[in-house]
Amino acid sequence: MATALTVRINYVDADVAYTVTPADFITMDLVNDYLIWSKTLADLMTHEPTVDELNAAAEIIDPSLAVTVAKCLLMDYSHDVGGSYYTHLVKGMGENKRYAYCFSFDGATATEPQLEAWDDDGHDSSDKHVLGAGIPANSMIKGVCTTVSLPPGAGWVGAALAGASNVLLLNAGKGALVGAGHLYANLKIVIPAAYSTPAAETFIFTVRHTWC
Repeated sequence: MATALTVRINYVDADVAYTVTPADFITMDLVNDYLIWSKTLADLMTHEPTVDELNAAAEIIDPSLAVTVAKCLLMDYSHDVGGSYYTHLVKGMGENKRYAYCFSFDGATATEPQLEAWDDDGHDSSDKHVLGAGIPANSMIKGVCTTVSLPPGAGWVGAALAGASNVLLLNAGKGALVGAGHLYANLKIVIPAAYSTPAAETFIFTVRHTWC
């Protein structure tokens, strides 16, 4: 039987692990739910943001400084948590926090799970601006594995995520999982100073692993 993956986001306290307080996490519906990075969208919205709202909430390119996109929200179609809200702020995103994003496996894997970023579900290109415009090392998406420890400080740099060569090992390089378990990461998007092309883009994350 295939080892199943469940992806969860922390919307309460990113200092607390899933195993300690499962109620702090929302399980993503990987067919319908998605993540939104923005500057000023409300933390809780009772509707799906419109294109105009997303544009108005966009982070602005700074001519002299790199800018970390301020917020990541879950657009949650799957269930109602604490009211009729559809968006939830991902707690601890981009900060010196350990338990922002949780990847739960219900059994062993044959390879170490790794987080990847691609243009789309064809998994054959990483050409969008946010992914480095064809240069994976220039990807604006930064990630750090937090399965065994906190990120390396409040100003952590992280690894650029794009394509097949720039990935994030989710078990801290310790290899395949020997049984069920929970892996963690923190993610952020950093726009380089004076980036020449404003863009509103979509991309996908993929967790790649094999099993016996």
